[in-house]
Amino acid sequence: MNIELQCCALFIIFSISVMFLHEKKLDLMNRRLFQRAIKACFACLIFDILSVILINLSVYSDFDPFITGIVCKIYIMLLVLQGFFGYLYASTSLLPRDRMRAKAVRILSHLIFCTGEIMMLLLPISFTASDRVVYSYGPSTSVAYILSAIYILSTIVITIVYKKHMPGRRFIAMLLWQGIWLLAALVQFIRPELLLVGFASSFGMVILYIQLENPSEYIDGSTGLFNTNALSAYIHDKYRFNKPFSLFTAKIHYLTDNVDYNMEQEAVMRSAKALVSLGPEPAFRIDDDTFCVVYDNSERMFEKAADIKRQKDAVTDLPANGTYLLIPDSTQMSGPDEFFRFLHTYLENEQEITVADDKLVQKLRDQNRIKELIDDALRMDRVVVFFQPFFNVKESCFDTAEALVRIKNEDGSLIPPGEFIPVAEETGQIIPLGIRIFEKVCMFLKKGEADRYGLKQIEANISAAQFDYDNPAKYVLQLTEEYGIDPGKLNLEITETAAARNRDIMLRNMNTLIERGITFSLDDFGTGRSNIDYFVNMPVKIIKFDYSFTHSFFENDKTKFVLTGMVDILHKLNMSVVAEGIETEEQMRVMKDMGVEYLQGYYYSRPLPEDEYIAFLKQHSLASDLQG
Repeated sequence: MNIELQCCALFIIFSISVMFLHEKKLDLMNRRLFQRAIKACFACLIFDILSVILINLSVYSDFDPFITGIVCKIYIMLLVLQGFFGYLYASTSLLPRDRMRAKAVRILSHLIFCTGEIMMLLLPISFTASDRVVYSYGPSTSVAYILSAIYILSTIVITIVYKKHMPGRRFIAMLLWQGIWLLAALVQFIRPELLLVGFASSFGMVILYIQLENPSEYIDGSTGLFNTNALSAYIHDKYRFNKPFSLFTAKIHYLTDNVDYNMEQEAVMRSAKALVSLGPEPAFRIDDDTFCVVYDNSERMFEKAADIKRQKDAVTDLPANGTYLLIPDSTQMSGPDEFFRFLHTYLENEQEITVADDKLVQKLRDQNRIKELIDDALRMDRVVVFFQPFFNVKESCFDTAEALVRIKNEDGSLIPPGEFIPVAEETGQIIPLGIRIFEKVCMFLKKGEADRYGLKQIEANISAAQFDYDNPAKYVLQLTEEYGIDPGKLNLEITETAAARNRDIMLRNMNTLIERGITFSLDDFGTGRSNIDYFVNMPVKIIKFDYSFTHSFFENDKTKFVLTGMVDILHKLNMSVVAEGIETEEQMRVMKDMGVEYLQGYYYSRPLPEDEYIAFLKQHSLASDLQG
C-alpha cells in the first residue's frame, strides 16, 4: 500500500510533538495555535493512513464501504481543519492591529469553516484503488480541496500583506510552510498515486518548529530562566490579546566593586532559584543582575514580592542589596512600547521599592511628549538661541554673552530649557541639540554685527552627555572652520557633572580645542560635588558661581565666608569669576566689591533673542561712547 510517506510524516510529527510538549515554554497565543496545528496534523496523518488501508480493504476484500467512507470524510475534514489552524496561526497575531476589521474577518473565516465541515459531512464521497493509486473523490472531496486552497492562499496573502509587521524569519518560514503544502497538493492532484500532502504538512511543521517555535532561543543559558527576547514576546502577546497582568522586578546591587565572578554567579543563581520557587508564573532574566516575574493579578504579585524581599533580607553572606520595581496593573500603560519605556526608565531607580502609579506613568508620558517635541524642533528648525549679556566689571561693558537654548512651539510660544534639557540629557538628544546650538552661535558670529558693538566672546554649554563619545571636539572644529569663526571668540562651559564623568575623554577634547584658541569655564560651580581638583587641575580660565550659590551668599553666613575665600583662591590661581543670578543693586555692588570680574543676571538683562540682543549691545555701546 502507498503509505510509506505518511508513516515517515507521522514519525516526524510524533518526534516534534514530544520535544514541543516536554520543553519549557511560554504561554503565548502563537504557541497554543501551533500546538493545535500539530495535533490536527497528527490526527490527519493517522486518518490518512487509515483511509488508504480501508480503501484497499473495501476494493480488494469485503470490508464495509460505508465505514471506509466515514473514515475518508473524517480525513478530509481533518485536512481542512489543519488548513484552518494554519490560517489562524498566520493571521491571529497580525489581524488584531485593525480590531474591527479583524473581528469581521475572524467571524467570516469561522463561518466558512463550519459551513464547509457540514457540507463535507453531508455530501457523498467515493473512493477508488488501482495498484498504488488510492484516493477518494466526489462532492465532499471537492469541497475539501476548495476550502484547503482558500486557507492556504489566504495564509500566503496575509503573510505577504503584513510582511512589514513580522520578522523576516517568520515571513520566510510561513511562505515555505504554505508554499510546500500548496505545491504538494498540486502534484498530488496531477499524480494521485503520489500522496504528498501529509508529508508536506509535517515537513512544514518542522520548518515552523525550527524557525519560530523552538523555545531554546527564549532560555537564558546560565539560569534556565526565560530571557529578554522571551519577555518581549510575552508582553507583546499580553497586550495584543488584552490580557492584563502585573510585573515584579528585582535588581541586584553589589555593595562593593570588589565582587569576583564566582560571588556574582552565586548571587545570580540564588536569585533565579528563589524566583522559580515562588510558583508556576514565568520568571525572566532581563539583564546580568535583573530579574522579573509576570503575574495574572496584583494580589499575587504583592504577596510573592514580599516573599522575595524576606528571603533577600535573610541573606547575610553576600555583599549585595536589592531594589524592586512593581507594576500592579499593565493597563496603566497604553501598550508594550510604553510599558518597556517605563521599565527601562525606572529600573535604575535608587529607591528600594518603586510602585508604578498614575503619577509615574504620566511623568513618563510627559517625558516622551517632550522627546517628540525636541525631535520635531530639530527637524523643523524651531531650536533658537537667546543671549544673556555679562557685565565686565573692569571694562564697564557688555563684551561677553552666554548662548541659551530655547524651543519654539508651532504657535511661536517658547518652551523654557528647564522643561526639555533634563529629558534631552536622558534620551541622548542633547548631542544633536548641542551641535545645533553651537552651529547657530557660529552663524550669529559670522554675521559680525555684534562685533561692531563690542562683543568679544560667546559662551556655549557643553553637556556631560557630549563627552560620552570619542571626539566631541570634532564638530566644534568643523563648524568653526565652516563658518570662518575665530576660535578665540568661543568659550565652552563645562558643568561639574561633565567634569566628574568621562574625565579622560573630556581632558583630551578640551586640550585639542584649547590648542586652537578656544577657552573653557566651569559652569554651575557650587551645585555639584565641588572639590579642589576640579578647578586646580582642569584647564579652565573662568569659574561661574551658580545662581543658588550666589543667592545663598546673602542668606547664609557660612556661604558668605566660603564664597569670599573661594574668590580669593581663584584670583591667586589667575582665574576669573562670574557671578550668576544678579538681580538687585545690592547684589551687584557686593559682588563688585569682592572683586568678581563678570556679573550676569536680570539686574542687567534677561536672555534676549538675537535682534533684541543686538539692540541691547548697540544701546550700551552708544551710551559708553557718550560717557567717554
